[in-house]
Amino acid sequence: MSWRSPAVIKRDIYLQMLEVELERPSIEAIRGVILEEAEKNDLSLSDHQIAKLLTVAGRNPLLARKAVRNEKLGLNPEPEHSLYLDISPIIISALMAFSIVRFIGLGTGDRGLYVIGGIALVLGVMLRQIGKIRGARRKYGQ
Repeated sequence: MSWRSPAVIKRDIYLQMLEVELERPSIEAIRGVILEEAEKNDLSLSDHQIAKLLTVAGRNPLLARKAVRNEKLGLNPEPEHSLYLDISPIIISALMAFSIVRFIGLGTGDRGLYVIGGIALVLGVMLRQIGKIRGARRKYGQ
């Protein structure tokens, strides 16, 4: 029975450490953190304000405490978590599909369609390669 997953780095001190996976806190727990922090800061919050702070904090207790402190200071809280939809694969796929026009132009002898389809193909390949570029990564502790 092995308790290590293959993703764990197997060197130095990590050889003897157990992996512990924590569950995400519930909404009620985050609501409790918000009410506790509001009580510490002598701040009375309405149900509407608590709901707004819950959306700002997500399910992170530290962000919940920070949101309450910002609310007391009068700062407009904005969500710090990033949940968004990446549509770049759809755009690249559409450009690659548009490159079929190149072959239609080749078959019919239409030079305009052939050029437009070739440009779409090159743009699709370019965007795909640009999407693979990764910037410098920050290392832990820096």
